[in-house]
Amino acid sequence: MENTTQPVQKLSDLAAILLEKLKAAETDITLDFQDVAVQGPGPQGQPGQWKLNGKLTLKTKSTGSNQG
Repeated sequence: MENTTQPVQKLSDLAAILLEKLKAAETDITLDFQDVAVQGPGPQGQPGQWKLNGKLTLKTKSTGSNQG
């Protein structure tokens, strides 16, 4: 998947992009959420809504071993 600055429309697309990028060593990913509402489990398993507004940064670092 190529680098993109296009809005992601589906959560599954976002997950695919993240997994691909995190496989590479020395990767930094910053996600900027602006007024995103996500339906998900709330208190005691009842339906709820999560609101995201801000940045999330994920980083990977090579450990020098190449297992797999």
